[in-house]
Amino acid sequence: MQVQEKNIRGFNLLELLVVIVIISVISAAAYPNFSSWKKEREVRSAAVKIKNLISNINSQVQRGHYAFVQVEVIATSEEVDGKDELIVTSKGLHMDSFVNNMREVDEWKTDFSVRCAGGATSTIGWDDDGSSSDKLEVAQIKFEDIVVNFEDNYGTVCFSKDGTYYSGDSEFEVDSGFWICSRSLTIKKCKAQEESGNPSAIHDNIFEVSWSRFGNVILEKWSKSKTDKLGSTWVLQ
Repeated sequence: MQVQEKNIRGFNLLELLVVIVIISVISAAAYPNFSSWKKEREVRSAAVKIKNLISNINSQVQRGHYAFVQVEVIATSEEVDGKDELIVTSKGLHMDSFVNNMREVDEWKTDFSVRCAGGATSTIGWDDDGSSSDKLEVAQIKFEDIVVNFEDNYGTVCFSKDGTYYSGDSEFEVDSGFWICSRSLTIKKCKAQEESGNPSAIHDNIFEVSWSRFGNVILEKWSKSKTDKLGSTWVLQ
């Protein structure tokens, strides 16, 4: 009994080239959307981590573990510090250390920049510092592809339980928040429009972390298309 041979054939070269071209066209069309989604996720993830760090250290001061806490945001650049990096650190001061500072340093009661000094100007002996301590109450996070709306500088904000000793230094001496966006070859910081003060159109994804003197932390995203009833284009996250 003879068995009929099956007619089995693979792709020829022309068919294989057609398949490759189709895949290439689909990939090229999808890449911009994927790239935009990836950048948005990176910036959002960084903003959420920073918001959580501020919220977490505030929970420590509210439950009495610390009497006074600080969040320090440092934006470095390769030209000045040898590396493009964003560093966010939380620090805590226990009650006895806080009382000693109040007694020994008169400016602590009146001068925000002394009480909440950061960077090289800081002389505060923090009990727990996220840059060196392994305690869960404090933390430090670093980003290489994320920038804020200031460059080659720092901002510090400090909280106490009832808001009495709320203070800030440098970039946060007046402002109670900052912008977070993606770094690129041309973007070294989050930029604002000169006339309106709103985020520049060069940014596709930009978030803002802000706070009150009582430690209420808010995360918002700038929207180019959405506007709420009050005319704001910052959307609560």
